[in-house]
Amino acid sequence: MGFKTTQRDNQKQSIGTMLKQEQSKNLTPEEIKIRDWTQGKERNIRALLGSLHNVLWEGADRWNQPSMGDLLTPDQIKKHYRKACLVVHPDKLTGSPHLPLAKMVFTELNDAYSKYQNDPSTL
Repeated sequence: MGFKTTQRDNQKQSIGTMLKQEQSKNLTPEEIKIRDWTQGKERNIRALLGSLHNVLWEGADRWNQPSMGDLLTPDQIKKHYRKACLVVHPDKLTGSPHLPLAKMVFTELNDAYSKYQNDPSTL
């Protein structure tokens, strides 16, 4: 007679992973994608623009991913922010199946850019 392994022993997960799974039960797939994209870079316009390709859908061909070196000056940030807004603007995607995701991406980018404009030294 020995000890029997339980299902819990076989599923070695971190508390963060379990918490993420629990929170995901009440979220839509789009909300999960946005949460994963913004996690750790909340309101950081450079980081959000630098990782925008991770949240965009197939067919968003107008977006050319900038490197972090392309996001150093205020003018560069403004240029790439505006390009990103053209790709994800909800008015451009009316009737598209990507509209809910585009609205969330657009909102996150707007919030981050507003924060950056109010205090560019915080980045």
